[in-house]
Amino acid sequence: MSTARDSENSSNWITQTRNRLARRRAEKPATKAGQILALWPDIEAALAAGQSMKTVHRWLQEEGGIVLGITSLTSYISRIRKRELAKRAKGVPTIAAPLELRPALTVPDAGSPVAKEPDNPLAQAMRVLSRPRFDIRKIHNDGDPEGKNLI
Repeated sequence: MSTARDSENSSNWITQTRNRLARRRAEKPATKAGQILALWPDIEAALAAGQSMKTVHRWLQEEGGIVLGITSLTSYISRIRKRELAKRAKGVPTIAAPLELRPALTVPDAGSPVAKEPDNPLAQAMRVLSRPRFDIRKIHNDGDPEGKNLI
């Protein structure tokens, strides 16, 4: 009889925990970045519809109680857009929002230099070091203004 009760308690425990987690997900995030991220689909839709950043900033203060400077808001939005662009380039799904309201972001195609870049972190350093060294004497004609090549 105790095994039936234990299995009932374990499934009940799972259901209760899921319900509690669902309620907590609906709570306001503790950080400003989390609050902006939670409202991102609505913010993005408002900006795509032609609302100004100042208007969205004012709405966030009035409606959401999110108090932050407009430069902080633009910084958060810039970071979110960069993260979404990087995820799109990798093929990872982004935050859900209506596609017709999402601004078009360009992703480099396979023929661009960015896409051809190797995964080697030292590739750029090796490319720079393989170039001929800069020589100041070449600019100043080896120190000979008449071009007589005295050396």
